[in-house]
Amino acid sequence: MPKRPTIADVAQACGLSRATVARALSGKGYVENEKRLLIQKTARKIGYRTSALARALRTQRSASVGVLIADITNPIFPQIVKGIDDVLSAKGHTILLCNTDESPQKQIALASSLIDRHVDGLILVSQSLETPAIRDLLAGGPPCVFVNRRPFETADYVGPDNIQAIDLLVDHLAGIGHTKIGYITGTESSSTSRERLSQFSVALQRHGLAVRPEWVFPGDYTIECGREAVRKMSRLSDRPTAIMAANDFSALGMIEEAQSRGLSVPRDLSVTGFDDVLSFSDQLPRSLSMQGLTTISQPKREIGMAAAAMLLERLAGGRETTLQSVILPVNIKVRDTTAPPPMGQEKPHRTRRKRAAR
Repeated sequence: MPKRPTIADVAQACGLSRATVARALSGKGYVENEKRLLIQKTARKIGYRTSALARALRTQRSASVGVLIADITNPIFPQIVKGIDDVLSAKGHTILLCNTDESPQKQIALASSLIDRHVDGLILVSQSLETPAIRDLLAGGPPCVFVNRRPFETADYVGPDNIQAIDLLVDHLAGIGHTKIGYITGTESSSTSRERLSQFSVALQRHGLAVRPEWVFPGDYTIECGREAVRKMSRLSDRPTAIMAANDFSALGMIEEAQSRGLSVPRDLSVTGFDDVLSFSDQLPRSLSMQGLTTISQPKREIGMAAAAMLLERLAGGRETTLQSVILPVNIKVRDTTAPPPMGQEKPHRTRRKRAAR
């Protein structure tokens, strides 16, 4: 491949010193206008481009931001990344997108690589910091903003209102007569998963309903954990009439397994999801393309935009800037996977407790 032109090549072509060419191309220092124009014209002619790495080493700014996402195949992430890019690109920043696959090893390797490339900051989307090594690395690195998962309170954070979301789902199910409501959790290491599970208990109690441990199924946000939840449910003598899943993929797994066992959704079992990703995906099984999923829709692009704006503010103000936390409202999409419980499965609805103000 041809050699990339250097400042020395420009200087030789112009018959000027390297110092003069460097001042002209960087815009720093005095250079006669006639020489400056000659240098700029020559640089364009021979294809000289400023080295971004050299500029980053000189200025300690690379105009680039690393973005770590948990799973590049999950449809929730493109809109978040689009929001991040919309804001950062408008300010002259380039994003370097990395997929960690929920792997602590990949997470630390990619974060290390981004820091070595002198990125100005990091946006970590749905990342759990499970090892001391990654926490130490980030503590000594550039500013970070966390999205959807908050590994510790002392961090800049943007995410959906999980408390509002769980309340909306429980209110909907209880409102159409369900008193036997189960739940599929998310990954145990996820702060989002823990927050939603905690609020599930609070919301049930507000309706005078008890949390049945055997109706809370462990999950990891995958289709398979939804299928496994239905298998476990089928072995129970007393079963829930509705199950809330921690995300849409778990809900899809439930629907697939329930249908394979001859159960009708929602006639025999109501199902809800979280994220509203299946409505626009054309690569998922047919079972859900024929019926809409009742789920929580979160403002994915707005979350990405808020995270990018927060990082830019942090870069402008330095580490002394006050920590920020932005929680964005969500809404429920009531579709075809929820209905009143089967006849004979309802219980007299208890008096609803007054909802505490938040």
